[in-house]
Amino acid sequence: MDRALRILDVLADSGTAKSLTVISTRAGLHVSTTHRLLTALRDRGFVAQDSEGGPYRIGPEAFRIGSSFLEEIDLGPRLRSVLLDLAARTGETANLVVRHGMEAVYVDHVISPQVATLFTRIGQRVPLHCTAVGKVLLAFAAPHEADRLWRKLLLQRSTPYTLTSRQALVQELRAVRSDGYAVDREEQELGVACVAAPVCDASGRTVAAMGISGPAGRVLVKLQALAGHVRSCASRASRLLGCRPPAPALAATSGARRSRRKGGDSPPDLRTGTPVRLRSGVTRASRTS
Repeated sequence: MDRALRILDVLADSGTAKSLTVISTRAGLHVSTTHRLLTALRDRGFVAQDSEGGPYRIGPEAFRIGSSFLEEIDLGPRLRSVLLDLAARTGETANLVVRHGMEAVYVDHVISPQVATLFTRIGQRVPLHCTAVGKVLLAFAAPHEADRLWRKLLLQRSTPYTLTSRQALVQELRAVRSDGYAVDREEQELGVACVAAPVCDASGRTVAAMGISGPAGRVLVKLQALAGHVRSCASRASRLLGCRPPAPALAATSGARRSRRKGGDSPPDLRTGTPVRLRSGVTRASRTS
């Protein structure tokens, strides 16, 4: 079972058809084992192959199961109008994302006509610590969830701008809570910047992140204006889900983001406000603005 799931995971990555050799290498399996599992998955509809000996891709049965996950969440259809409005306001690709385990999953998006390269796709999974949507889901997680996420969080580097120290991430998440929005400055993918804000339900729990993504040179130069649109649309999405004002995105102030680089080496913990004791040798990651 585990080996078959590894093959499906390889096929889902980037969404393009792949050869037997590529799948075998990326899944870490012998070619004969990979071929046997692919044949079984193809016979059940989880994998598709247009011609004998040709490349493999995700099949309709895998899509059906994945779609049932999105239908269960049911946020996409309910918030589609807000997502369309966000894309129209900003001219950038608008995204709706939920947390699944230790990753953020894109459940809907509206693609900008200005985008030549697709930055996100529905079903794509991304890390929490180096994406705007992920930072929102971390920063606004319920206390018991935040403690569990924090213990399991792995700060793996994706680009030179990824935050890889817990000290720096704590400061960043405090700024996200204060400002009501998060920014990804090429931290997950070089050349791509994102802005996101929280969406809450009737209980006040943050259930999703809504944001935009686009070329860093275009997004960062108009960051404040884009952040305003993102916060406004995320707040409207929250009201559609029954959240009563003030929604997190509009109840925030902007002081922490301006000052998050100041202070000593023991910033207060995001959830408790008490100092965080860091291991010696941990340094603050460099960032661009």
